[in-house]
Amino acid sequence: MERSQMKLYLIGLFCVTAWGSNFVFGSILVKQFNPGIIAIIRLMFILIFLYTVTRRQVRGTRIDKRGWLLLAVGGLIGVSFNQWSFYASLQYTDPVTASLILALSPIVTVSLSVYYFKEKRRLIFWGGALIGLCGVWLVITQGTWFVPSIGRGEFLIAGTMLSFSVFLLLVQYMSKTMSVGVITWYTNLIGMIGLLPFVSWKAIPSTMQVDWTYWVLLIVTAIVMHGLCTYLWNGVIREAGASNISLLLNLEPFIAMIFSYVILQDVISLPQLVGGFIIITGITVSLRTQQVQTVQEGS
Repeated sequence: MERSQMKLYLIGLFCVTAWGSNFVFGSILVKQFNPGIIAIIRLMFILIFLYTVTRRQVRGTRIDKRGWLLLAVGGLIGVSFNQWSFYASLQYTDPVTASLILALSPIVTVSLSVYYFKEKRRLIFWGGALIGLCGVWLVITQGTWFVPSIGRGEFLIAGTMLSFSVFLLLVQYMSKTMSVGVITWYTNLIGMIGLLPFVSWKAIPSTMQVDWTYWVLLIVTAIVMHGLCTYLWNGVIREAGASNISLLLNLEPFIAMIFSYVILQDVISLPQLVGGFIIITGITVSLRTQQVQTVQEGS
């Protein structure tokens, strides 16, 4: 592997490591802050970072009524609900289970695109998707298979996954007429505004009493994981190609396992470990099939 290509993969690995660790850091933060407060504060600092990167694109862009409608829907679904449900779920489920369920988002995204954009997928793709779903079922039932222990946390993180998949499809559609910078800025801005009526403002006094170390963790993770890493990841995709770099995302659950074990001293259960391998196998089969099909169609 050439040095320049190695550099791109190392940057991609850094981003995936940051995103995987966010499950653990998020579970720490929800013990100190209200989930809605976390989402609002994170979005404030994300917007500050994004403004420095996207201000030129935003200032020079005019958006029609249809565009504003799409941005509003994307902001409310992909940012407001997504951010809140992610942190709310970590109040009721562990970081590893959350990361494994969220790992299904690539398959769900492609499945939705098949329905809405009439894209064709081979039977082996659906076989991989079924394998992934079996892995998730093993994780959330803790190996019982027939007696599910599905709780509020699992439902919330499933909502996070679905909202993220829908948001990706909206971004794909909006990117035909708008730049990524404009989409990113306005969806995050609208998402923050959409959260305001649902934030428990009564939690503000207790929030101000939280130790400063948790404030630092909250601000740093917001800027690094959702600001810097998103910016770096988009650059890596542009240079290395999405098909070459996307499989790095499959490492997120295992990174979450490592951070959960090291920081929280959580013991990884056998169903979680086996389910994780099953999920990653299903995702790899599905995405590899998708990539091969794309190459064949382009040749």
